[in-house]
Amino acid sequence: MGKTLVGLKNLEEHICKDSCKIYMDGSIILTPGAKDELRSRGIAIVYGPKPEAAASCPPGCTCEACCAKAKGGCPAGCTCPACMEAALRSGAAGLETLILGIAGMVKTQYGISDPAQLMAISSQVVKTIRDNLQD
Repeated sequence: MGKTLVGLKNLEEHICKDSCKIYMDGSIILTPGAKDELRSRGIAIVYGPKPEAAASCPPGCTCEACCAKAKGGCPAGCTCPACMEAALRSGAAGLETLILGIAGMVKTQYGISDPAQLMAISSQVVKTIRDNLQD
């Protein structure tokens, strides 16, 4: 079995959407450009196999996998992509303005134009802000 060369063009498909990490399990080789991109986006490189889905998540995690498993749905203030989309549809103007502002900055600064990726990054930024304001 050969190894897969992961560069800028196919990097997205190898990033774990649940943990926002890339797992180096011996089946892929990262190009220097891919490593630079991961570093600039703050995505961790984990040397080892990918853990079971949501097995490495802390208690109260609001990633999509944990929210899907949670009984009774997501907790209040959840920032998983599904909850962010629901908040936008419900007319949460302040949240919508924040998300669009973050998405605009990410698009301008990093050249990311994929709507799903912009939503995922914006969701993570809002979650980080919320978590730090609650401390």
